[in-house]
Amino acid sequence: MIDKAGFPVLLVPTDATYNGVKKIAFATDLSKSDVEIIHSLGILAHPFNAEILIAHVTDEKYDDPQHQQKVDAFLNEITSKADYPKVYFRHIQSRNVNNGLEWLAEHGQIDILAMVHRPHSFLQKIFIGSHTHQIARQVEVPLLVFPEGYKALI
Repeated sequence: MIDKAGFPVLLVPTDATYNGVKKIAFATDLSKSDVEIIHSLGILAHPFNAEILIAHVTDEKYDDPQHQQKVDAFLNEITSKADYPKVYFRHIQSRNVNNGLEWLAEHGQIDILAMVHRPHSFLQKIFIGSHTHQIARQVEVPLLVFPEGYKALI
C-alpha cells in the first residue's frame, strides 16, 4: 500500500491508543517538494492546535556551513509558504536515519510521525531498503506516509 497509494496513508499500530494530537513530527531530507507537504500538515494540525516538528536526521555533516545554508534556505521557504504558526525545526544527529527516527518516535513525545515515501530502484530496494517500510515496522506511533510529489487539494 505504501508503494502504490497516490494519497496519504495513515498506518496505526494495533496497540496504539488515541490521546489526542498535540505534536506531529515530519521527517525531511530538505527536499523542496516537502514544503507543500508541510503546508498540508498545517491543515491537518490546525483543528487540533498541534505543533509540527520538522525533523532532519543527519550525521556530523550538519556542522558543515554548506549544509547549514541548505537548512536555512529550507526553513525560510517553510516560513514563507506554510501558513501555520506552530512549526519548528529540530536536527537529530544520528549516523543512521532509521535509528534517528526511531529515537524521535520513542523520545520526542510525538503523536504522529509523518514522512514522504520516495520510490527506489530495484537495486536500492535490495541493498538499502526503504526508510518508510523499515520505520513502519519499527515505530509504535501512527505513521502518516505521503507519496512523493503529493499536492493537497486545498
